[in-house]
Amino acid sequence: MKIREGVIKETCRLIREARKRWNAHENQACRRERDRAIAAYEELTEGERKEVPEELLVWLRYRSEKYFGEGQNGNGMSSKPQKGNKEKKKEKIPEHAVAYRKMMSPVGPLFLLSSKKGLCGLYFGHRIEVTELPKENPRDRFLSQAEKELEAYFENGREKFSVTLDARGSPFQRAVWRQLSAIPFGKTSGYGELAENMENPKAVRAVGTANGANPISIIVPCHRVIGKDGSLIGFGGGLEIKRKLLQHEGVLLKAT
Repeated sequence: MKIREGVIKETCRLIREARKRWNAHENQACRRERDRAIAAYEELTEGERKEVPEELLVWLRYRSEKYFGEGQNGNGMSSKPQKGNKEKKKEKIPEHAVAYRKMMSPVGPLFLLSSKKGLCGLYFGHRIEVTELPKENPRDRFLSQAEKELEAYFENGREKFSVTLDARGSPFQRAVWRQLSAIPFGKTSGYGELAENMENPKAVRAVGTANGANPISIIVPCHRVIGKDGSLIGFGGGLEIKRKLLQHEGVLLKAT
């Protein structure tokens, strides 16, 4: 099927215009342009959708789901707002997870999930839907290694993890997660710095979205990302857990 370059360019233009309005805090105009962008996107064929830059799709999907409602038509985007549910969403269990284990830690219960190839999830207890967990497996080698290394992290300040990881995401998300993994113990970084390291300085918001989608907390240290002014910005586990992790690593002084 022939790729309609003009339609793809127009879709990209609409997404960029919506993003521009968002950055300018023009929420009403952003919603209008976002709806037009979604409508254009939904008219694209599967092949044409693959031609839209990943960072634009990440932005559109994030703003659509988080602020304007859940996905429809199987594309993860919708112009319909969510109704009557202000509670923060639980984390979605990775589809390739085959086993889990619960362990206690200084920041509360942690749920570890493994696939056949490695550790595929690490979630804080209050962020997981336990009814969706796979079978518990006390002999899973990836879970055992991850648990042992996490215990060393909390008890002895272990700085690096060696358990095999199997986090699934888009190429852009995986690239961001690799950048997160490169932030050393006891150090912090920002979205802008991560985008610069990826040689894509304009993708700051997309980097933030991918950071928020990280399925393996602590080991892939998204808690080490802070605001440009040094503030503790959003964190899936909650700012109190983020503060405790950074205090544990010596980044923040413990409150007296």
